[in-house]
Amino acid sequence: MLDNFKRFTSSHPKKTAVLVGVTLALLIFMSTLQLTINGSDNTYTIDVGEIQNALPRWGTLHFPGYPLYSLTGSIFVTFLQLFGIEPAIGASLLSALWAGAAIALLITLDMTYDVPGPVAIITALLFAVSTSFWVDASLAEVHTLTVALMLASLLFAVRFSRNGERSDLYWLAFFSSQMVYHQRAMIFLGPGLLILALRQRRALLKSSPVALLIAVAGAAIYLYLPFRDWLGANWTFNQPGTWQGFWGLVLDTKTERIISFPESAASWLDRGSIIVSVLSGEWPLLLLAAGLLGIIIGGIKEHKLEALALSVMWLPYVFLSVLIWVGRVADALLAVNLPVLVMAALGLALLTTAIIRLRRPVGIVLTIGWLLLTIYLFWDHRPTVLEITKDLSAEEIINKAENIEPAKDGRPTTLMAPWGKDFWALIYAQEYQDQLSDLTIVDHNGDLGSIMNSEEHLVTLSDTFFLWPLSWWDDKYGRVYLSSNSAFAIEVDTSPPVDANQVPKNQDFDLQNGIVIRNAVIEWLTPELLSLTIYWEAIDKPLEDYSVAVHLVRQDPPLSQEDILAQADRSNPVAGWYPTSRWESGEVIKDEYLIQVPAGASAESVRIGMYQTADDGGFINSEWLSLTIDD
Repeated sequence: MLDNFKRFTSSHPKKTAVLVGVTLALLIFMSTLQLTINGSDNTYTIDVGEIQNALPRWGTLHFPGYPLYSLTGSIFVTFLQLFGIEPAIGASLLSALWAGAAIALLITLDMTYDVPGPVAIITALLFAVSTSFWVDASLAEVHTLTVALMLASLLFAVRFSRNGERSDLYWLAFFSSQMVYHQRAMIFLGPGLLILALRQRRALLKSSPVALLIAVAGAAIYLYLPFRDWLGANWTFNQPGTWQGFWGLVLDTKTERIISFPESAASWLDRGSIIVSVLSGEWPLLLLAAGLLGIIIGGIKEHKLEALALSVMWLPYVFLSVLIWVGRVADALLAVNLPVLVMAALGLALLTTAIIRLRRPVGIVLTIGWLLLTIYLFWDHRPTVLEITKDLSAEEIINKAENIEPAKDGRPTTLMAPWGKDFWALIYAQEYQDQLSDLTIVDHNGDLGSIMNSEEHLVTLSDTFFLWPLSWWDDKYGRVYLSSNSAFAIEVDTSPPVDANQVPKNQDFDLQNGIVIRNAVIEWLTPELLSLTIYWEAIDKPLEDYSVAVHLVRQDPPLSQEDILAQADRSNPVAGWYPTSRWESGEVIKDEYLIQVPAGASAESVRIGMYQTADDGGFINSEWLSLTIDD
C-alpha cells in the first residue's frame, strides 16, 4: 500500500498536494465544528440559527435568498438525517465541505502558476486558519460557498486567458454568474475577470453568445424560492411565492441598510483603523501586505496581465469594507474581507515561488517560516473559534423555556420569542430534539393580540423585555398586565393573568404601602438553590414605584451585613419589568425568584420586603415578612 501511495504521489504531484491540503484543512475545521443549535450572539453567528432551521425544512433564507446554498444544503442535511445526524451538525459539515472545496481550488490555482506543492499547501492552510474563514467553515454559514465559487471563477478565468479553450469560458460563465447570484458583492470581481478573458478576444467573441446564455440561464436557480413556497414550505422568508416577495429577494442588495459614506476625514480614518484592526485579527498585517504585494512581485515577470487582473480584484473590497458600516463591526464587513485574504494567500504563494527561483535556500527557509506561522496561528486562533462554536447560550435558552409551568386551568400556553437566536434555538429544540412539546412557539411577528384574547396563555422569556419593553406592548395591544410564570418567563395579557380567587391568603402580610403579600412559598430546588414564589396584591392602586428586597439571612432579624448571606433584589417586581405604579386596585401578581445559597451556609429564613430610595441616597423600607427555611 505504501508503494502504491509513493507511485501515486510521484505520478500525480498536483493531485497529491490537493489531497494533503484538503485533508489537513478538514481536520482543522472538524476540530471546531459546531455540533448543536446556535445560541451565540457573536457577529459571526447572526444568521446561523436561521440556516440550521431552514435547511432541514427545505426552507428559504433572508435576502438575497441564497437559492444555490439552500437547495444544495437541504439535500445534504436531509441525506445526513437518514443516518441519524442532526441538522445542526449537517449544516456545519456543509460549510466545512465547501471550505474544503475552496482550499482544493486555491491549491489548484497556485499550481497553475507552478507553485511547488509544499508552498501551495502551506499558504492555503495559512488562509484556512484565518479567523473569519475558520469560523465560517465551522458553523452554518454561506461564506465558504462564496469563496469556493470565487476561486472556481478565478481558476477558469486564468485557464481561459492562457489557452482560449471554449469549455473554460463556459465554466467561467457558470461559476461567475452563480457567484454573483449567490452573493451580490462578488460582482466587484468582474473587472478583473474581464481583463483575463479579454486576453482571448477572438475566442471570447466567438463563444460569448453561449457563455452569456449560460450565465443568464443560471438565474433559473432563483425559481427554487417560489417553488418551495408553492409546495407549502413552513420556513420561507419574504413570501417568495408572490411577485413582490420574489423580486424583493432577487433585487435586494442590502445597500441601503449597510452602506454609509464617511462624512469627514476623521470618519475615514476611524473606519480605516477599524478595518486594520479587523484584518490584523485574521493575519499579521505584514503577512497580509506581503501577500497582496506578492501578486505583483510574483507575477510581474511572466504574468503581467494576470498580476494586474488579480490586483484589480482585491482592491475594491478594501474600499467597500470602509463603506460597510452600521455603527459597529457587522457580519457583512467580516464577509467582504474574505476576498482580500484569498488574494493575499495566492500572492504569498507567488512571492515565495519567485524567491525560490532566485534563491532556493532562502525560499525554503521562508516556506518553513510560513509553516511555523501556520502552526502558531492555529493555536492562537483556535480558542477564539471554539468560544464561538462551542457557546452554550442556546442550551440556557432552551432550559429556561423548559421551566415554563403548564397552566393550572389546563389552557394551552404559547411562548413568544423574538425572531433571532432565541426563537431559532427554541423552535429547533422542539422540532429536532423532542423538547418543549407542550408549547406553541411563535416569534414577535405573530398575532399576539389574538393569542391574548383567546383561551391561551401568552408567555415570553423575561429577557425579551430588553428588546420589546412594556411600551412596545402597550403601543401594539393597549394596556397589558404582567405576571411571572417561572423565574425566567413572564405571562403577558390584556387583563390580569392571575385569578385572585385561586390564590389563598396564607400570609396576607401588609407592607404598609398599599400592597400586601397574599401568599409566599419557598422550596429547595437543589442543595444550593431556593425557589421563592410571591403573590402580591394591590389593596389600593400604588402611586409610586417600589423595588423588591429578598434576603437570605443567617439570623432574623439580621444584626449586620454579614448576616445577609444572599440577595435577590429587583428594581421592580416580575423580573424587574412590572412597576408597582402600573398595578390596579385588587390586582394579584405572581412573582418568582431564585436564591443562590452559599456553600456551607446555615440560613435561618428569607426576608421579603419593598423599598424606595430616599433623597439622601438611603433606603425607605417597608415592613418585612420572614419565611423560615426548612432543612
